[in-house]
Amino acid sequence: MNSKAHKKFSFYKIIACVLGICLLLAVLAAGVLYLKLQEPGKRSADFARLQQEAYQGIFCSMYAPEAFPEDIYSTYMGYDAVSCSHQITSFSDLSDYLDTAFSSGNEVSHVFLVLDPLILWNSSLHNSERFSDSLDTRLLSYIDACPDAEFTIFFSTPSLAYWQSQSAKELETYENMVNILASSLSMRENAAVFFPGGEEWLISNPDAYASPLELNATAARSVMMLVLSGALRYQNTDTCNSLAQYDALVQHAISSPASYPDLSDYDIVFFGDSVFGNYHDFASIPGVIGALTKAAPHNLAVGGSSATQISAGDNSFPSAVQHFLSGDNASLSEGKKLCFIINYGLNDYFTGYTVEDYEKGLQAGVQSLQEAYPDAEILIVSPNFIISFEYGTAHNNDFGEILADYVAAAEAVAGEQKVDFLNANEVLQWNAQNAAGYLVDAIHPNEEGRFLLGVAIIKALEEVLP
Repeated sequence: MNSKAHKKFSFYKIIACVLGICLLLAVLAAGVLYLKLQEPGKRSADFARLQQEAYQGIFCSMYAPEAFPEDIYSTYMGYDAVSCSHQITSFSDLSDYLDTAFSSGNEVSHVFLVLDPLILWNSSLHNSERFSDSLDTRLLSYIDACPDAEFTIFFSTPSLAYWQSQSAKELETYENMVNILASSLSMRENAAVFFPGGEEWLISNPDAYASPLELNATAARSVMMLVLSGALRYQNTDTCNSLAQYDALVQHAISSPASYPDLSDYDIVFFGDSVFGNYHDFASIPGVIGALTKAAPHNLAVGGSSATQISAGDNSFPSAVQHFLSGDNASLSEGKKLCFIINYGLNDYFTGYTVEDYEKGLQAGVQSLQEAYPDAEILIVSPNFIISFEYGTAHNNDFGEILADYVAAAEAVAGEQKVDFLNANEVLQWNAQNAAGYLVDAIHPNEEGRFLLGVAIIKALEEVLP
């Protein structure tokens, strides 16, 4: 390169650097301006509400407070609550809100707090003594001074993806802070501590997060509903230690990251009953599969439906297929490959439809899909293990057929139609001793159960999809 060209190159390089610095300064300035103008405005608005409105509860969060909907309290808990819009940044910040609420003249009976241990540690300037003193004077003192108020505290939920990008020291710090907070809070009879971050179905699912550290609104609402129901409690006993389980989960994810096939070039259409159809968010079985594989899920499952067809136009599998083929497939992406996942049998068994009629319904639906889409992949998934109807061994028709007969029939139809089959019971190993931990009731998988079944289906697809 001659000297003239070199000087020209250096000039453009300098200009690029200057522009880059200007851009960075602009971003920083925008952040500072936001903190100066927006957050003080939110604090003022929050304090005005706390001083002027009538309420029984208060909600404060150290991340994404807008993701936690205020309507939950009046709708599900039967009382009004103020959901504060400012993102709490420190113990001092939190105590200002508690001071305002408890001096407002309202009889505050419920306090909900989302605490981020890392934010609290950072705001304490990484000083253990300052952290402990702030915890005592700016949080525990209120809990002790207000024994008639219920304090519900749950910790932030960093994603597994976040921890996979952080140092071991950062994880150790987080866990130490959780331990300190939980140990102190759990000693108070009027404080209940919850730990959503230990749930694999939540922190493993990228579609639950607005950022690696923050749940999106849908996931935040799901977590709040579970907390209000009493689920996700922090435990520290001889038989169950939430923090130890969490550390094992995160360490495994770091040392052996889960690997899922990239199915972004697939549309996956789901036919089934309420196991698929009752849920349509990130934690549904189609949602889990879509989030982990990047496939486009289309959930056409209907609660209460069966494979057995009684009449044309009912909610059976053959009728659902005909409806799909008649025009309800407009959302399929042009040029993408197609996969159908089919899960029926529970309602056929509950209703007492015969295994023979169940087989006929499965065959009719599969044949129609094969004729319309001969290149599509089809996977039949067996009914899952249940607790009701004597663990699926009760007789609901005159032929003495039990749930296992419907599972065997689904496998037989898959073989006859030359499509793939997944026996969910063999893969998941749910049984009379452990099934209650995976079912939200006696039949339907809970969040963890749906995650595990979704992963099982992904592994099955990985074996059969080109």
